Amino acid sequence: MSETASVSATRERRSGPGKDATAGGPASTAAPEAAPGGKGASRDFRLDIQGLRAIAVTMVVIYHLHPSLLAGGFAGVDVFFVISGYLITGHLWRVYQKTGSVSLVDFWGRRARRLVPASALVLLVSWLGARLVAPSTELNEIGTQIRASALYFQNWQLASEAVNYLKSDGPATPVQHFWSLSVEEQFYLVWPLLFVIATIVAAVVARRVTRPGAGRQAGLIAVAALTIALVACSLAYSVYDTKSDPAAAYFVTTTRMWELGVGGLLAMAPAGFNRVVGRHGWLGWAGLAAVITSAFTLSGTSPFPGWLALIPVLGAAALIACGSARGRYSPAPLTSARPMVFLGGISYSLYLWHWPIINLYSDWKGRAPDGLACVVIVIVSVLLAWLTKIFVEDKIRLSPRLAGHGWRSVSVALAAAVPVAVVSVYLASSVSWNGQLPPTGYPGAAALADVAQASVPAHPVLPPIADAAADMPLYWQDNCLAANTATTEKVCVFGDTKNPVLTVAMVGDSVDGNWFPSLEQLALQRHWKLVTDLHGTCEWTATLLIDNTTDSPYTACQQWGEAALHDVITTIKPDVVITSGLPEDGTVAHPVPETPAAFAEIGAGMATYWDDLEKHGISVVAIRETPFIGFTEPDCLAKHSRTAVNCMVPTAKAVLPDPPTYRAASDTGGKVKVINMDRFICGPAECDPVVGNVLVYLDGKHLTATYAKSLTKYLKPRLLHAVPLLAK
Repeated sequence: MSETASVSATRERRSGPGKDATAGGPASTAAPEAAPGGKGASRDFRLDIQGLRAIAVTMVVIYHLHPSLLAGGFAGVDVFFVISGYLITGHLWRVYQKTGSVSLVDFWGRRARRLVPASALVLLVSWLGARLVAPSTELNEIGTQIRASALYFQNWQLASEAVNYLKSDGPATPVQHFWSLSVEEQFYLVWPLLFVIATIVAAVVARRVTRPGAGRQAGLIAVAALTIALVACSLAYSVYDTKSDPAAAYFVTTTRMWELGVGGLLAMAPAGFNRVVGRHGWLGWAGLAAVITSAFTLSGTSPFPGWLALIPVLGAAALIACGSARGRYSPAPLTSARPMVFLGGISYSLYLWHWPIINLYSDWKGRAPDGLACVVIVIVSVLLAWLTKIFVEDKIRLSPRLAGHGWRSVSVALAAAVPVAVVSVYLASSVSWNGQLPPTGYPGAAALADVAQASVPAHPVLPPIADAAADMPLYWQDNCLAANTATTEKVCVFGDTKNPVLTVAMVGDSVDGNWFPSLEQLALQRHWKLVTDLHGTCEWTATLLIDNTTDSPYTACQQWGEAALHDVITTIKPDVVITSGLPEDGTVAHPVPETPAAFAEIGAGMATYWDDLEKHGISVVAIRETPFIGFTEPDCLAKHSRTAVNCMVPTAKAVLPDPPTYRAASDTGGKVKVINMDRFICGPAECDPVVGNVLVYLDGKHLTATYAKSLTKYLKPRLLHAVPLLAK
């Protein structure tokens, strides 16, 4: 998969049917803390910034409801980042200019009162709603993301899952939009600390080398220099990481910090700068045009953030610099209009509520919201946002008691206590399977192999449907699968590593990894050292494949394949190589996947590698491609019964005719044997989702580790017969 396609697929898989969850939302900030005319109002309150928030949250909501209408609506998050950087840095800057110091407890207390109550409420409601309508297979992942959201590391959680092959096509959750709030919270935690450190160091140095009283000015210069460095380094890294690791780059803090820093630089600009720039109202309109243009020109396949994020970021900066009422012909009459100010005022709560409602509605109905449902969702979201703003946000944020000097530390404690409470609710309702099958009643593959076992009475399915995603092979748990875009190997060693009789290597894609649980058991029984060299979505063939998501050459796969061949021959030096795969891609000459021509060319490339291994005295045995059912089986079972037609696939459809392994074996003149294990996975007519009371697949092509272990007794004799050396 190419870099552009990788991040695109990551965004699409998080959207569920017809929606996308990558757009972020506002960690609502204010400088000052109150709305105009209300309690605590300030003469410096910027109505136009509330309007800018309204534009940004509208982009996000439309994008989540109907991505095709606003393909780049996710850029609304970048607008929010600039606003947050501007307001937060401006607050710190003014306090330091006035007092010469910054109270971290006071700052963090304000943030806690402003952000934590509403987010905790939405997380709790989302968890309760998910338990009512979401498939049981998704609850573990939802719970994991609730924990990450409550503790504000959701963006790193999603970044790790974006490059996790097993989870990269998982469904969206109702809380993953908290990733952008996590970025901002991390900024709020780190930036004031850096601000204080820079000012202290600069003040100490200034007092020693210059006149007394110069410390404060030196501190301001130091903060400005630090911000410039932060923006430059983060932007450079964003460009680099968006190209090298696009799936993760979208979420991580290091690629986004420059966007908040741009807002910070704007806040530190001299008053004269703002007056001069503010006279040119056209620049504000240009900024507005840039923001709106990004919403229509960007898309899920755009390499983002990187350079492209400059469009909404600089647009937002221009609007802030020139959008006030002081600018002649500025956009202020638009952005300061009463409806815009109202929507901007509830933008934080609106962002929090709208996505869980969309997501849970889709789970409830089994489809994305249509036209009327979209209207209802918007109305409900706005109503909940307004109620939350009035009765949760403002009640706590403007509480005189909590704002008092003696209660500031309590506000900070609130930031830790409330998320912990949310996580505790999730943990209290979570139950995990211990991974062990009862001694009787669960024959697994034996139900297909042995007539006597076929009539075993029905028992609860194991692994439990809700825990199926966790029932993965050990090598996967140990992060021993190279990512789709990786060009280098991930080699891991299992089995008997002290006194091995033989060395056996598994080389192929994750479908070859289906056989790891069986081979690991055999390795321990027969004292083999088992070495894995596996790569996601990449058959081990010398043929250059086509990434069918981008229609471009899959060069990463070919580079890995060549490296694996070299490493097997020169470093691993196994006695036997066991290989398999699933041909999901076409080739350069035959780009249409799963056609006889593509299969023949992929098989010829396999044979090239196999012949090379045989010439170096390394025996090769292949296992026929695992039947492909094409949908996530546990999700189907969560919605239907174990005998439902919806969850069964005709064997003739699941089993590939004349697959590449057979073509390759023929090209080697029969030297390499192919083991066919299909009859132990699918019945003569249908592939059942549950065999011998054991769940067969954890998704559409990967076997559960539990079922794979039940195949060991049937794989063993066939393996020893195909390669007599293994019987040693």
